[in-house]
Amino acid sequence: GVSVTYLTSEVDITGAEQEFDNLVIGADYALAPGFTPYIEASFFDFDTAGQTGTDDDNDGSVFIIGSQLAF
Repeated sequence: GVSVTYLTSEVDITGAEQEFDNLVIGADYALAPGFTPYIEASFFDFDTAGQTGTDDDNDGSVFIIGSQLAF
């Protein structure tokens, strides 16, 4: 299976704008009965602009590799 998820959010709290974007891509494959390896990559971006003129920016990536074993 393959999945792609995207989330975007914007809010304005007392003059401070905040924006958040997140993209997640994942895949898994039933390699054998009861054994499913998977991989996932997540990319995010969080920006805020405050009343004082200062801007904060937080970007990042998360990678997950694993397997599920069912017996």
